[in-house]
Amino acid sequence: MKNLFASALALVMGLSASTHAHHPFLAPLSYQTFNNHTALLAGFYDNPFVSEVAIKNFRFHYHNPQGKKTYLEDSAFAQTQTLSSFSLENKIDGTYRIRGEKQASSSRFVLDGKTWKPIIAAQFDPAKANDKVFYAQHLNKNSQVKTLQTLEIIETFVSRRATSNHVIDHIHDGFDLQFVTHPNAIKTAQAIQFNILDHKKGVAEVEAHILAQTTDFSREHKVVKTVKSNAKGELHFKLEQAGQYLLSIDYQQPFSQQGDQLKRYKYTLAFNVTQ
Repeated sequence: MKNLFASALALVMGLSASTHAHHPFLAPLSYQTFNNHTALLAGFYDNPFVSEVAIKNFRFHYHNPQGKKTYLEDSAFAQTQTLSSFSLENKIDGTYRIRGEKQASSSRFVLDGKTWKPIIAAQFDPAKANDKVFYAQHLNKNSQVKTLQTLEIIETFVSRRATSNHVIDHIHDGFDLQFVTHPNAIKTAQAIQFNILDHKKGVAEVEAHILAQTTDFSREHKVVKTVKSNAKGELHFKLEQAGQYLLSIDYQQPFSQQGDQLKRYKYTLAFNVTQ
């Protein structure tokens, strides 16, 4: 009961806040390459790119520059306690898109007056009642309830000898980024545009954090820039330093959306910036 209550409070304190210490990522050792194979690393980090736990419970696939989709079996990964890795065969010139997806936690919310509150199974105690949550025992047949399913997505791109647009032009159903700027062709001080989409429509006022690779002893996240999508769902930003970055987005479909099944997407893109 204590764990349920703590989880509910974490949701109330802000859906953009992480409910666990480690965050997943997927990144290649080289984003631009002339080799036939590229090592890709995946894991859970506190500091960006510093994996502390091997990846698990993600389903991976990649598209080659011609658009062919290949699923990766768990056996394709080499596992250590702290890191997962696999070898991407990239013998065709152009850009490859590699993506991992995980169905995570599911929570229920009820409309209490004008406020959506998380439903908890704890026994109601008037002496310890919390008005930020809703007790399941108080639900009735007229209660308006919605389920929130969390999905985690980690993604990166590798280009052999040249960039190509076939895989970046593809738009997934549900949540996705539209790469107006090619993620393997970003230069310092260049104007960058990514579009945030849900069901292929731009989503406004979504916050994205850009984190730099850790280079010191600190355990704090290295957020170098925070940007928010405009009315069309566009993210516009520049990065002044060359290096490797993570772009992190935590987006929940609004309760005002029709239907009783909602999604929360936690998305991470690994990319680099060159001089």
